Amino acid sequence: MLVDLIRIKAPDGVELDGAYFEPAPGSEPAGPIDAVLCIHGSGRAFYTAATANMANDLRNQGYGALALNTRGHDTVWVDRQSGVAEGNAYEILDTGRQDLRAGIDYLSSLGYQRIGILGHSMGAVKVAYYASVEDDPRVAAVIPVSPVRLSCSYYMESEDAEEFRSNLETADRMEAEGRALDLFYVDFPIKEVFSAAAYLDKHGPSERYNVIQHSPQIRVPLFVLSGSLETHTRLLDVPQDMITAAVNSPSAEYLVLEGGNHSLTNMMPEAGTAVLNWLASLSTAGVSAAAAD
Repeated sequence: MLVDLIRIKAPDGVELDGAYFEPAPGSEPAGPIDAVLCIHGSGRAFYTAATANMANDLRNQGYGALALNTRGHDTVWVDRQSGVAEGNAYEILDTGRQDLRAGIDYLSSLGYQRIGILGHSMGAVKVAYYASVEDDPRVAAVIPVSPVRLSCSYYMESEDAEEFRSNLETADRMEAEGRALDLFYVDFPIKEVFSAAAYLDKHGPSERYNVIQHSPQIRVPLFVLSGSLETHTRLLDVPQDMITAAVNSPSAEYLVLEGGNHSLTNMMPEAGTAVLNWLASLSTAGVSAAAAD
């Protein structure tokens, strides 16, 4: 697939790599959305198959698409300007708002006016969070694919409570000892390396990024997509719960693809078709009214 590799800067100066997928010649998008920003999941990157393939499917149907790294790409990387270690292991999720804004700015600079934001897994959390807390009138639709439930209280009531509590205690102890940026390995809610600060930011009791709690603040069309095999504690019933909570969205729907795994990596063509069909179903009036609100 031919793309334009780009490098842009977030407002705080962090450089972000990505790929712009120019619409196929002669193609026109169906429906009112004219471009989509695509965001990867935990420790992944803009070229991860689920993200890149989705962007390519969108491009082939006339949408401008930007697959963009957030600073949470890969597990650990070092910013060459600041020398600061970044990556999923160190990410404070709120900083990702700057990354998404930079991507939206880029698409806006190309003339796109009604932009959808789509994310896989933790990227799904990022796009929902951005839409709920940022007053960005350019965002016209939100598409979380396989969103993660970042809820300390929910985890504490689950069958994984004992393991989760142990992780929290370890992170709390490390932070109290002045080792907030030291890394430790966990198996829950994913098998990954985190700094104590990053683990507490995403999974601590403040529940700052609980997508169920943020859904009522999403005031544009919302489509949550997932697979039936997503039965892990962090994934179970999240689409249904988000849509039930999205009382201020003018068009809130979810779809569970039978046999689909996390991020629908085993059903990428079907996932692309589902997103394209939903985008085509949107009305110009509905999107415009949501943007006006």
